[in-house]
Parts: sequence; C-alpha cells; structure tokens
Amino acid sequence: MAFGQNKIAESVHREYDVGHFNGSILYIDENDSIKINKGYANFQFQVKINNDTRFPIASMTKLFTTVCILQLQEKGLIHLEDKVGKYIQELPVDCQDISIKELLLHQSGLENEPIKAVINPYTLDEYISNFVKIADKDRSEFNYNNVDYVLLSKVIENSTKKPFSVAIEDLILKPLSLVNSGFVKEEEVILDLAYGYHNYSFGEGKKEMPLYNDRRFISNYYGAGGMYSTIDDLYKFVIALRDNKLINQASTSKYLLTAQTNNNIDWLLGKPTYGFFFNEAKGFYRRGGSIDGFNTEMIIDKNFNKIMIILCNTDTADLPLLATKLYLLTTNNDK
Repeated sequence: MAFGQNKIAESVHREYDVGHFNGSILYIDENDSIKINKGYANFQFQVKINNDTRFPIASMTKLFTTVCILQLQEKGLIHLEDKVGKYIQELPVDCQDISIKELLLHQSGLENEPIKAVINPYTLDEYISNFVKIADKDRSEFNYNNVDYVLLSKVIENSTKKPFSVAIEDLILKPLSLVNSGFVKEEEVILDLAYGYHNYSFGEGKKEMPLYNDRRFISNYYGAGGMYSTIDDLYKFVIALRDNKLINQASTSKYLLTAQTNNNIDWLLGKPTYGFFFNEAKGFYRRGGSIDGFNTEMIIDKNFNKIMIILCNTDTADLPLLATKLYLLTTNNDK
C-alpha cells in the first residue's frame, strides 16, 4: 500500500472500532486506489457490507438531478433562466416566477418540507400540491431545502414527457450501465439494499449507543434524495463527468466547477456550484447527503482525477469532517 492508502485504512479501521464508521469507501487517484468495506448492511441478520451493497445516497441524488437538467438545457428543451411556472402550471401563483436556476442554487425562497411530507407516501403531484409554499425570504438568500429539487423532478418529467425516474434512467443510468443504481421504492424488494440505522450522534456518540432503523419514505424525496447506488457505480458516474459523456466541457466548467456566489456556506464546507460545494481553501469539490442513517460523501479535485466516495448506513460519524480528513491524508497540501 502507498502512504496515503495506509493512512486511509488506518483511520477507517480506527473509526470503525469506536463505532463511528459503517459502510464503504473508495479512493482513487492517478497513482493509487483503495476500497474498504466495514460493518453490516443489515445488523439484525449480520449481513456484511460488500462491493455490491446498494446504499440510499440521500442528497447526492441532487447531483444526478442537476446533471439531467444541464443535459436538457444542452438539448434545447429547457433553459436555466426559464420560470418554473412554464413547466408546472399548477404551482401556486406566488411560486410561478421562480427560475430553474434559483431552484438549482437553493435561492427559490421556498419553505423546506415538513416532516409529514415523508412519513406517508406521496406521488410527485401530491407532494407539489401539498408542500410547495413560498417562505418569507429574500430570493437572493441561500436556503438549502429539498423542495427545490422535488420541483426540478417535475420540470424534468414535463420537459421529457417521461416519469422522473425513467428520465434519469434513460439519460444517465442506462448510457453508463449503472446497473446497481436506481430509485428507492418502499413497496419493492431491492436486492442488496442496505438498511439505515440512526441515532443522530454524528461523531459525538459512543459505540454502545443504540441505533434505530425506522425510516421515512425515501421515495418521497424524488430528485432531492430518492436514489440508491454503490461506490463503483458512483465512480463510473464521476468518470463520465470527467470524460464529458453526460454533459459537455463548457457546461461542466461553467456550472459544475464554478462557484456561483462568493458566500461560503460553512456547514456545507464550501461555496455552491451547480451540484457541488467548492472548498476553495482545500481545493476540492464535495457533495454529500444524510437521511435517517444513510450518510454519503463525494469529494473530487477540479480535474476529476482524485476521487473519494463514502457511503454509510449509520449516522454515527461526522461524515463531512471525516471525508475531508481522509481526502487530505492523500496529499501534501497543507492548506
């Protein structure tokens, strides 16, 4: 093992031993690679995590949704400056003039979803009818929420004339042969899907703290957080972005890799781009997510040559902090 690989392995094993890691990690750069699976996909039946374990990826789904929107713009089906009312006529009047761009950048002024939006199943139309409401906020203000990306799911549906999940499959999953990725459906048995366990300790708890595996209707998150995947499929996705197989180089540079504001969002560890958060101090882009025990992190450099992907089914780690620490172990960058 190379120095960086050794350091990653040592740190992951240490975090696992104290109960702060349960999942899969993949790190690849131009010279080294390491893959680690630790813990259980199902604690009750002691099913171990392996390379084929599928994890709900929470808000990492937003990156797929963003890429799909950019694909549709390249095809001339939509434009980021378009008002969302053009595609979703049934929106409340005071939401009609929100732009697709504002949804992507969390500048819509919409309220985030209440807990009741995910404790019962809702179709996409039912969700929009019940939970899309304007908040008393300045449109220019960053306000991270899931409703923005649920609305983008409907924009994709109406502009492609396909169900949202089918559009993502046709435009991203099938072309890349991401056979272990898809959308969580509570009414279906999904092979190799990990269970989620939570106690909301996020790096502050102890190994003996109990974990719970009740969960919300993840499917209700749609383009905000409704997908599952594996570390290998996500790696293929990143490489496809690097090689311009999904969107062209101009879109990648202008949207994915360019910060859209000078404001650093501290808890997201960076400045928002379309799809990522750019950590200028550390020189990387990150995308993460968290839903009821499912915690995910992706960190890449600007050339997509240095890639770290972490998928967990417990929330016992402060995963953004851990991922950053592990990523920086592989570099001599002292920033």
